[in-house]
Amino acid sequence: MNKPLKGAGPNRHQARESAVEVLYAWQSGECDNASIPGLIAGRLQEEEREQQDQDYLRTLVNGVLENRNDLDAKITTVINRSLRSVATLELNILRLATWEMINRLEIPYRVIINEALELARDYTDEPARSFINGVLDKLAKSLRAEESK
Repeated sequence: MNKPLKGAGPNRHQARESAVEVLYAWQSGECDNASIPGLIAGRLQEEEREQQDQDYLRTLVNGVLENRNDLDAKITTVINRSLRSVATLELNILRLATWEMINRLEIPYRVIINEALELARDYTDEPARSFINGVLDKLAKSLRAEESK
């Protein structure tokens, strides 16, 4: 079990892990929005994630789902291929990071990319990590133009 850092509050990395898992399960389950509360509840009961930021998990999942079409459109502008050719885990990591770049301006884009790459290390292979890194670098140039200069 991961111990929180001394003085650390709720763990956002664990919330991101849970969010990716919820989004993956949701998409694998034919995108049934009625399943979301149960999927989130399941992730909140994970013992190894007892320190996760529960509110941030809900915010991430709901933010991605509510803005999925816009997020997908932004991702599509930099990948030069159909989203159907992108693996489900990769796509949901990209959606999550893109949502954070747009909506969490207090989080430096480099931190968002680093978190996405940590998730990719846990869930994907090296080519997928390189792909995710490249896509997010390109998105940061447009979504965080001033910050990425």
